[in-house]
Amino acid sequence: MAIRRLVRDQSLSAKRIRLKRVDMDQIQNISTSAALALTAELARWEDSSTNKLTPNVESWNEDVYSQFHELGFFDLFERPPGPREANGTARAGRHLVRYIKGSFRDHRKPRILQERLREIVGDEIDKWSFLHSGLVEAIINVTHHAYPDSGKYIDRDKNWYLTGSYDKSTRQLKIVFYDQGIGIPKSLPATKPGEKILEFASRLSLGEGLSDPTLLAAAFTMSRTSTQQSDRGKGLQDIVEFVRQRKQGYLAVVSGYGIFKIEVNGDSEKSAKLRAKEPMSGTLIVWSVTLEKTGHEK
Repeated sequence: MAIRRLVRDQSLSAKRIRLKRVDMDQIQNISTSAALALTAELARWEDSSTNKLTPNVESWNEDVYSQFHELGFFDLFERPPGPREANGTARAGRHLVRYIKGSFRDHRKPRILQERLREIVGDEIDKWSFLHSGLVEAIINVTHHAYPDSGKYIDRDKNWYLTGSYDKSTRQLKIVFYDQGIGIPKSLPATKPGEKILEFASRLSLGEGLSDPTLLAAAFTMSRTSTQQSDRGKGLQDIVEFVRQRKQGYLAVVSGYGIFKIEVNGDSEKSAKLRAKEPMSGTLIVWSVTLEKTGHEK
């Protein structure tokens, strides 16, 4: 969020504070979702600023460096760091897909993720029709409302980011999507379906008020989009259904101060609404599933 504010402020003030460096030396581990969000924010800085950054990775943790190296993080910079061997021993068996950047109009690029996952997971992913159709629907639904005209976004900033990771030892597959728009809670009042979602959220809240977690839960449960098309709005539900079939995994949506998570463990399923300490400007979707050892597809 600090990087986001610096990007915004440099265009608003002649006396702008410039981003000099992002200190990563003390980080010992980082999640796939956090790595993607940080990559997206620094991509926006590099796209909009003449003050280009040069990563200094000499003191980075080996595991963290390897993870960002696989993610393609260093390709962001006009002045990338000098060569350093990416030692994969600390992350043996875990692989990260090079991130994919798409515009708000670009809905074909998720297929690239499927191709890259095939290299590390195997041909069984070709059976998962949801991986393309469900993911595309989720991206269309989220980005449709992410960059409204009232937000004064320029086309250069209307992007989304996507990556995936796979741990061969645990067979845990994770897919992460992130956009940098206004976020789901802020977008709902501006849409006609949003009015119904707000009405539904008021019943969910039971007097607690229309908090961001409640709005996320309502938006997900109602399965509606601002397009009001009957064949839309099922992307995330398709992904959750895939998790249910495998009986192990979760889907989490983070936007504003809200976190909504559906977790499946065997025949047990639970959902949770949580309030984040700091807001997520935009929408972050994290989906994780443990695959069967047989690779059998239902």
